[in-house]
Amino acid sequence: MKVACITLGCRTNQHDTAEMQTLLEQEGFVMVGQREKADAYVINTCTVTQKSDTSSRQAVKKSLNLNPNALVVFTGCYAQLNPQEAAGLAGLDFVLGNADKLEIAKLLKSKLGNWQKSDTTEIVMSDIHKKRIFRTIPVKNFQGMTKAFIKVQTGCDEKCSFCTVVRARGKSVSDDRENILKNIDEAIYSGFKEITLTGINLGTWGMDKGENFSSLVYDIAQIPGDFRVRLSSINPMEIDNDLIRLIAGSEKICSHLHIPLQSGDDEVLKRMRRNYNRDQYLDVVHRAASAIPNLGLGADVIVGFPGETEAAFENTRKIIEDLPFSYLHVFSYSPRRGTEANDYKDDVPGNIKKERNKILSELAKEKGLKFKNRFLNKTTTVLIENQRDKKTGKLKGHTDNYIPISIDGPDPYKNSLIPITLQKVSGDYVEGCVLS
Repeated sequence: MKVACITLGCRTNQHDTAEMQTLLEQEGFVMVGQREKADAYVINTCTVTQKSDTSSRQAVKKSLNLNPNALVVFTGCYAQLNPQEAAGLAGLDFVLGNADKLEIAKLLKSKLGNWQKSDTTEIVMSDIHKKRIFRTIPVKNFQGMTKAFIKVQTGCDEKCSFCTVVRARGKSVSDDRENILKNIDEAIYSGFKEITLTGINLGTWGMDKGENFSSLVYDIAQIPGDFRVRLSSINPMEIDNDLIRLIAGSEKICSHLHIPLQSGDDEVLKRMRRNYNRDQYLDVVHRAASAIPNLGLGADVIVGFPGETEAAFENTRKIIEDLPFSYLHVFSYSPRRGTEANDYKDDVPGNIKKERNKILSELAKEKGLKFKNRFLNKTTTVLIENQRDKKTGKLKGHTDNYIPISIDGPDPYKNSLIPITLQKVSGDYVEGCVLS
């Protein structure tokens, strides 16, 4: 039986998909690409924006276009938050909750033998808000990627007014330190050269166990081997001086932080119910940037949040202009059902959101170009990925501070950490050559 997995959204979802693939392979299923004809399609959805909702629904149609008789499973955050709505999608067979993903192999094995397509959609969903233990398994394959995404934490105890994560993922819960180290050992043994630590609120790892995140990163950095460690998105108040010193002092930990900003205005941050203010954010970034050489710094920003005035937007624009960002993810606010902000009455008109998004996106592009130019004619280590660029056919990869690189080279370079001299900025990439 052939199964294809489609992943939308965050790196935690990518890890969840890899776990499901591992379980399916252990039960004898053959994994195929998402654009291939399969007997079953597992769609791991995202619901962070209206656009991600649309993409999740479209994934069902695309799968059924490949095989109208396929069994289609809809899981992930969209499925968790809106199971009845999801169940109404034409051609969908199962809605599977976030807490039930590790049951995917049992589900398919029990159904695919003598299963036939029907108009009925079955919902399989546990209570995500019940007290639960962290469940994960070692993963050896991440959909052909050179990077292993290791989930160390899930859920979130914050109450941001725009976010659906608490309802979709439940309260924060951490994996055991020993299990994380074992999973990382397994990934390194399987040949992965980059370990990305993921979580819904990554920096809160260990808070439920009386431990702290920086101590975990320290232990990971002590593991021998030819690999590097990257942190996925981490909130500003979870970045302590110990973590900054670790990133600055360890060759294994990538000089890269993605620290969500959302807004540079205190009043908007307060309405968003973020747990920091402008000055606290500035302090964290200044401490990190002054201590970590060549830091690659990214952030998420929301424009057009309800009540965002011109002055508030200018505060956000100014903080972005002043800080050493190397890239930004800019989002226009979209209301989400079930959130506090969905009931705010002072939404910003769409044309203003569009204009503010454009201003910040152009500013981000300028800052990204400036950052890339700093490293021209310098040599740095790049992890060469397994997939070539579809347009150019060139190999691609990232530096440790997350500059995207494009080079000419043979396939044996793939999945290797290689010294590359950066030569020229070309669109989103920097062209480089292998250091001879």
